[in-house]
Amino acid sequence: MASDDDRTEAETLRERLNRISEIVEEHITDDGLEARLRAVKNRPRDRVPGGPARFIGRRALLDDLLKLTRRSPGKPAVLTGPGGTGKTTVAAALAEHVRARGDRTWWVPAVDPVALSQGLTTVARQLGAASHDVEAIARGTADAADRFWRLLDGVPPGWLLVFDEADDPRVLATGTSPAGIQDLTGWVRSSAHGLALVTSREADPRMWGAARILSLGALDEDDAARVLRELAPEAGDEDQARALARRLDGHPLSLHLAGSHLRSRTTRRATFAAYELAVGETADSGLRERPAAAVTGTLTGRAVEMSLDELAQRGVPQARPVLQLASCYASTAIPEGLLDADFLAGPPSPRNTTPPIRHLDEVLRGLREVGLIDDSSPSGIVVHPVVGAVGRAGLDVPEPRPAWIRHTAVALLAADVAGLPQDQPATWPEYALLGPHLLSLLGTTAQHVDREHLIQLLETAAGMAWAFNLSGAGRAGSVLCERALAHSAELGDGHLTVLRLRHMLAWAVADQGDLAGAERLYLDVLRNRLRQLGPEHPDVLRCRHELAWIAGCGKEWAKAEQGYRAVLRDSAGVLEPDDPDILITRHELGWAIANQGRLDEARAVLGTVLEDRLRVLGPTHQRTLGTRHELAWITATEGNWAQAETGYRDLLGLRAQFLGADHPETLVIRHELAWIAARRGRTAEAEAGYRDVLARRRRVLGEDHPETRATAMALEELRQGRIVDARHSV
Repeated sequence: MASDDDRTEAETLRERLNRISEIVEEHITDDGLEARLRAVKNRPRDRVPGGPARFIGRRALLDDLLKLTRRSPGKPAVLTGPGGTGKTTVAAALAEHVRARGDRTWWVPAVDPVALSQGLTTVARQLGAASHDVEAIARGTADAADRFWRLLDGVPPGWLLVFDEADDPRVLATGTSPAGIQDLTGWVRSSAHGLALVTSREADPRMWGAARILSLGALDEDDAARVLRELAPEAGDEDQARALARRLDGHPLSLHLAGSHLRSRTTRRATFAAYELAVGETADSGLRERPAAAVTGTLTGRAVEMSLDELAQRGVPQARPVLQLASCYASTAIPEGLLDADFLAGPPSPRNTTPPIRHLDEVLRGLREVGLIDDSSPSGIVVHPVVGAVGRAGLDVPEPRPAWIRHTAVALLAADVAGLPQDQPATWPEYALLGPHLLSLLGTTAQHVDREHLIQLLETAAGMAWAFNLSGAGRAGSVLCERALAHSAELGDGHLTVLRLRHMLAWAVADQGDLAGAERLYLDVLRNRLRQLGPEHPDVLRCRHELAWIAGCGKEWAKAEQGYRAVLRDSAGVLEPDDPDILITRHELGWAIANQGRLDEARAVLGTVLEDRLRVLGPTHQRTLGTRHELAWITATEGNWAQAETGYRDLLGLRAQFLGADHPETLVIRHELAWIAARRGRTAEAEAGYRDVLARRRRVLGEDHPETRATAMALEELRQGRIVDARHSV
């Protein structure tokens, strides 16, 4: 997790979403939305993750790492080792020392691409990056990593940047770089000013060929015994602590769980000796045969199972299913909505013998006391990845309860996402916070649920991808769609949920400038939908609408107009007149008509759309502003340059306020203001405007994006004394 003094937990997938959430709060009229956004924004800063309050052991390693941060390290460092060996704890201790001497530190989760993007964007914001750099980093443009490291090179020497939990080295790759740290062209590089430190379970040296590899294993006996005695000082003497430390092989997480268990108020095993005896008993008992006990060489599995059994015997049997439920989600903070109290009643059954329901906070308190969760963050509880693996392994038994737990995890996330509007900027930060948990369910749970819940999970992925697409985070939308589609084989290519995911993927592909690729996807989706649903089904109409839009983007205006009119005709009687889809199609019909030179007709169409959008959506909704933009463009095309310029400048302020100065929609307004300046004879101003937009579009969209090429051509033509009249997509 990215960390610095000014950090808040409202960091989002994209820097632009942070800016939006701050600005739109005052415009929210829905009390529920306002309360949820306030909860996201007001969460206090998390501490850097770590283990026990005092750092024990690894002193020589910590000193060596500190030296690397004080001088030019030459290459990044990688802490490798099995789960639970203290990689994150070492990195956290190092970060505390670096901060204590007055240097800067940042913490970036690298568990998946979405979390990595979120963390990098937050770091860029903390470094004072220009909005175009933040946008490029969030979008993952070809030069995004170059921009990020240029920002770091401007920071005074001595800083530390941690990439935590990069267990899949592919997450650290950029578009052209290999996985891990093989050639220093990915997200992790070397710097003369500070140290990049990666923690990972991946020990293959080929993945880290350009880095300094530091392997972690067990603590020595002195340090292991000290961990136990500091956690549970009344549990026995030094010799007993040493004996237990040897029994646990000095494994740091197992030591932490044992010490937490012994100091808890629920335990019957109050001494090191009793716990050592119990560990031996579990090795020879049926517990060893449980799937969870086989995880991480059985040590952590035994510790987890012993603590859960202890809680059950003390009257909190619900601790086990709650931990298993939480283990289905990511190792980031799990919001309260994903741990529903009704879950504690157990699966519905006439033979349900679940004891009386405990309040969820009581169950969580028990789990915290034995060290199985960390609930110090107001964002929710956090489960260590290894403990989570134990929890999930406990679900690999042929019983009804595991299926019920997995299905509950899917249903709770689906319900949380379903309560968030997709087209309101105020909810986009919450989508980003839930994203890692959806990715975790896709990675660990999708293959184990029944058909009904698989469909529910994939539908949730499609809905979240649509929210990302609307926010401009097309890359995140495409990642979600691709991960979800990887689990769709059971449903078949023609299943409606699979088609919805492919529709969302096509939208994301188009957003990244690949119109031909998007059109191929849309055509295939349309063929399947037509066969199953008929020509007037809303999903078919949406697909036909997008194909008309692609025709317009390709300047096939008559084809686009024909497509839009057919969609409106077939929508009659299917959708209400004020349905958002109807308003979008009417708007884009006006766009197609205007681009064929029938400006009066287009003005009439768009004028009624504006009236309806003002009434239905309000004056500051982005789609209302889009209709105002079309009308301003018509005004300019008619030669009313002064009136048009006034409208454009008003729109520029609103677009920049709500979407950011370098959002693609804002850049369209900037481009067309340069066009108006050229038409009004202010050539120098126009050239400066085009140069500015071209630089921004190169940074945000990339050199080969159609809009970047359009600005480059307009600038070159202006230098030759010719003016290219502006056109835009919608």
